[in-house]
Amino acid sequence: MGWTDVARVARALGPQATGDPYVDDCVAAANVWAPRKRQQAGYTGDDPDIAPGEDVALGTTLYAVALFHERGATDSHASFQDLAGFTPASGSLGQINRLLGIGKGRAV
Repeated sequence: MGWTDVARVARALGPQATGDPYVDDCVAAANVWAPRKRQQAGYTGDDPDIAPGEDVALGTTLYAVALFHERGATDSHASFQDLAGFTPASGSLGQINRLLGIGKGRAV
């Protein structure tokens, strides 16, 4: 199971993901990364098979999408600086962290 799945990631990616087995790899990696990052941020008791909320599920999905888009890049997602007005749809790491609840203060 996990916090995201191939169907969610394929919906986010659109037709480019149809039949690409790399989506499975991205989903698997995101489902390991997201719970680990939340644990490092101080969250305890998260079930690795059930997302704590839809925001966390979406953050995990967006992270898998970002991994898919970074395939073949030397260090990060490809730049689109020459395309005026283009905004990558995969979400930024800052947005992903907000959805996962990472980076905000937690009372101990």
